Amino acid sequence: MKLSDIELPSNKKFGFFFTIFFMILAGYFYINGSFSLVIAFSITALIFIVITIFRAHYLLPLNKIWMSFGLLLGMIISPIVLGIIFFGLISPIALLMRFFGRDELHLKFQNKSSHWISRAEPIQSDSFKNQF
Repeated sequence: MKLSDIELPSNKKFGFFFTIFFMILAGYFYINGSFSLVIAFSITALIFIVITIFRAHYLLPLNKIWMSFGLLLGMIISPIVLGIIFFGLISPIALLMRFFGRDELHLKFQNKSSHWISRAEPIQSDSFKNQF
């Protein structure tokens, strides 16, 4: 997926988001007593809010960089999370089922004359007309 395929959020939304983000960081460092970082993040938040209100189009390059970073992060994190789910959840369940002899998909070969599975209830012809 390319950045050109994705619609960017508006520059005002981007600016307001980062203004709030830097204000939260300033509040966090205010609570922890690191006043030099409080001043730095407060000034950054002030700059972002002024640019957002008066010249939002100046934020377009930062918006594109932020979205590119998000796409890169998604390309890295998604396979890792899916791998953890597969190897941490699905594989152990499959191993336990094999250990206890379960064969839900009927994959084991059975030496029978016919592999036809009989249905218990009769089939009604109306079910063929409206399948879904």
